[in-house]
Amino acid sequence: NTMPAPYYRFDGSNDFIEIADSPHLSFGDGTSDSPFSISAWINMESATDFYIVSKRNDASQYEYVFFMDSSDKLKFKAIDTGNDYVGRIYDTALTGDVGAWHQYVVTYSGNSANSGVKIYRDGVRIDDADYSSGTYNGMTNGSAAAVIGRNSADGTDYAQGSIGEIKI
Repeated sequence: NTMPAPYYRFDGSNDFIEIADSPHLSFGDGTSDSPFSISAWINMESATDFYIVSKRNDASQYEYVFFMDSSDKLKFKAIDTGNDYVGRIYDTALTGDVGAWHQYVVTYSGNSANSGVKIYRDGVRIDDADYSSGTYNGMTNGSAAAVIGRNSADGTDYAQGSIGEIKI
């Protein structure tokens, strides 16, 4: 795949982009959720803890996160104020994607269920397992910024690689 323009390179230690809270980046009211999607072109130098976008902080301002976990597995979750969540996972490490451009997309129907989440890699649906905890009650329109390239909940886990053409 070819390199998108523009793109941003993240060094894995302190680079990230923060977008101030806006009603245009929130998709829930604490009871019901609205549909949305996230799309990004990614060229990872490391797939471990690669945070594409997250909108949450450590003060119970939880909304959503799209990321590779510590096992290089791609996950999305919509999170409520109790830190309960619904989502999906691609339960295979994407370590082999390191060093090449790939497009990752998540769509969420807003149905407050795992079944409303679909994850795609280069146009092919890949999610293969539910990813949930507790009794999900809907995302809250919190005040957390949307953060690209870093785990916004605790300020750790920085993306190492490039992200381009990100759309929410």
